[in-house]
Amino acid sequence: MITPMRKYTFVLYHEDYEAFLNKLQKLGVVHVIRNKVVKTETLSQSLESIGRYTETSKYINKMLAKDAVANTSPLLPLMMLNQFDRARESKESLIRQRETLKRQITDLKPWGYFDPAVVEGLKQNGIYTSFYTISKNHFKQEWIERYALQVIAEAQALIYFVKLGTTDQKEIMDADVFTFPAQGLLQLEKALSKVEEELQAIENFFLENGKTALEMFTKEIHQLTHAYEYEDALHQSDAEAEEHINVLGGWIPVDAEASLKDFLNQENIIHFSANPTAEDNTPVQLKNGWFARLFEPIAKLFMLPGYNDLDLTPYFAPFFMLFFGFCNADIGYGLVLVIFALLMRRKSKDATIKGFMSLIALFGISTMIMGWVMGSLFAYDMKTWSRVGNTILIRNTEQIFNFALILGVIQILFGILVNAAKQMRQSGFRYGISTIGTFLFLLGAVVMGSKVMGANPGTLAVYAKYMVYAGLGMVFLFNSPGKNVLINIASGIWIMYNVVTGFFGDLLSYIRLFALGVSSAILGLVVNAMAAQFSSIPILGPVLFLVFMIFGHSLNLALGALSGFVHPLRLTFVEFYKNAGFTGPGPEYKPFGRTNTVK
Repeated sequence: MITPMRKYTFVLYHEDYEAFLNKLQKLGVVHVIRNKVVKTETLSQSLESIGRYTETSKYINKMLAKDAVANTSPLLPLMMLNQFDRARESKESLIRQRETLKRQITDLKPWGYFDPAVVEGLKQNGIYTSFYTISKNHFKQEWIERYALQVIAEAQALIYFVKLGTTDQKEIMDADVFTFPAQGLLQLEKALSKVEEELQAIENFFLENGKTALEMFTKEIHQLTHAYEYEDALHQSDAEAEEHINVLGGWIPVDAEASLKDFLNQENIIHFSANPTAEDNTPVQLKNGWFARLFEPIAKLFMLPGYNDLDLTPYFAPFFMLFFGFCNADIGYGLVLVIFALLMRRKSKDATIKGFMSLIALFGISTMIMGWVMGSLFAYDMKTWSRVGNTILIRNTEQIFNFALILGVIQILFGILVNAAKQMRQSGFRYGISTIGTFLFLLGAVVMGSKVMGANPGTLAVYAKYMVYAGLGMVFLFNSPGKNVLINIASGIWIMYNVVTGFFGDLLSYIRLFALGVSSAILGLVVNAMAAQFSSIPILGPVLFLVFMIFGHSLNLALGALSGFVHPLRLTFVEFYKNAGFTGPGPEYKPFGRTNTVK
């Protein structure tokens, strides 16, 4: 659900404004209304510093050991940041140097170690040396007889050779002339060794000071964010009465209103409060029970609903969980997910990570349930097992296909009902009649269609045609309440065209559940078949069987988990949100004083 909000307006004498903002920031419950895009030098500097600290913190996190220990440091955060930035730049430069040196050493290695001074001495005595490389297939043996030529080495299908001669001798046109760098092989190897030592010194610096810097930077980011937030809020008020009065607006959840009232009364602040109107850009705070709360990060991946809209998180959460289980549908895979999630949840101290692990555990439970429904345990067919085979509900791919479509019909129709309820709540009962008619029409059409395809809809079949007629009447007569009947009928024709074509288009999208579930099962069968072949190998067979089973099913589970998350996202944000009449986006509720990051 969406937390109810109240709008507050604060009226202050201009000399008291900064002190009020300081106290309001410490209170940390008011979402300040930002009507102005503020660009000051202080804000730009704060934003730049936050970006630097954040980027360097991410870099340190990638290479920090899990058991790293923080030490005390006399350095200020900015000095520590500059040290790390310089070390990072030096590391990147040294890595480039190392790659260049390695490439040069690789090129020189076939020539071996020799003193370039010897070549220069020969040149002064009128003997010139030319170094060549050529592919082995193009080297001509006649060159050995024609020139004073010596093959030095053969490597990577190339022949390296040197030719001695005077200045008036022609070059070998078919071969590539090799140009030596200024340094010899020995010098290059010494330079590479020095670069490696410098890189190791930088790595040691990161390992020794990384944890200390990370904690220091985290605190500094928090302080800079608060400073940025304060500076921005400082410019958001409207100056009145020749700039002697500052007027600031803000939003607060109704359940936190008492603390704000106590603060305002204590400080004798003139204030006004009002309920949100349709024209207000009211911030949104989601507030759900423990189950739906786990799915709130998924809802935020798309966008928050508008304040006057409906929070669809509790309504799509069961479907999302079920769809994930459908895409994987294996008891063994579900058990692995549950064990992994519980272990990681127990190990983690971060509340966000704990929430994600709880969500993964729910996905694992859904995977186990769907695995039992479809009869799969690590891709072994449970329908052939004598004791449990009769308990398996879905027994072939045709039933899996039909089940996917049934789930699609249920979610689409449920979304339409949610939309009807929302319309009635927002605008009145008669504004939802047309949507109820759409629901009845589609439900009746589905029942009649299932009967034609050989299914047994039971007693619903008797009432199906009446649902269709009633639905058509409601759509044609009530799609635009208050307008002429003829206009409603004309609009109804267009609406019904969109309903019919849209429904079949949406329904076909749910076939992806069938495709993903079957493909995951087939990959699991392939893994089992290949592992069984390894098991026949003498002595090492059982070990190879176990290794391949673990590797193959881990890979299949990883692919299935990715697909099981991405494709339900699509079904939720496109098919379900469209039929549920979702509108957005709504701004997120960000209380002044509790902002953790600046975007």
